Amino acid sequence: MSHDHVLLAIIDADPHGGEYVPARRLSDVEWEIIRSPLYATEVASGDIIRVTNAETGKFEIVRRGGNVCVQFYLGENEADNVKVTASIAEQIEALIKPFNGGIDATTAGLISITIPVAVGFQAIEGIFEIAVEKSPGAQWQYSNVYDPVSGEPLGWWNE
Repeated sequence: MSHDHVLLAIIDADPHGGEYVPARRLSDVEWEIIRSPLYATEVASGDIIRVTNAETGKFEIVRRGGNVCVQFYLGENEADNVKVTASIAEQIEALIKPFNGGIDATTAGLISITIPVAVGFQAIEGIFEIAVEKSPGAQWQYSNVYDPVSGEPLGWWNE
């Protein structure tokens, strides 16, 4: 599949920034996200977005793709280690593969993961409890489940 990259705003960072994410152009302003982002929030693989400001990467959701994005942060002692990050990503991939999940991106100390929301939040949380046990000091967060500013659930999975 041919793809390009779209700039997504990282609004919960200080200062605000942006992340280029693999995406398929659908129109001048609409894109389908191909891989969940490492840093940007509110979006996951399969989502259709409309870019409202191409310079800043500000966007709005047009349609959800039915996936949850999880960002997994390694502990402080492993945060700069690319080899350890790759090893932990392989362990997580083994846990999520039976649920049709996948690793979308990695950088030293951070892993982006996509899992279908149909798996259920309880199962997803169980997977990441195991992953944290295998990687002491690690933490994880849902990237597109809670509003990054208010912390309120986005609720798109109920629509």
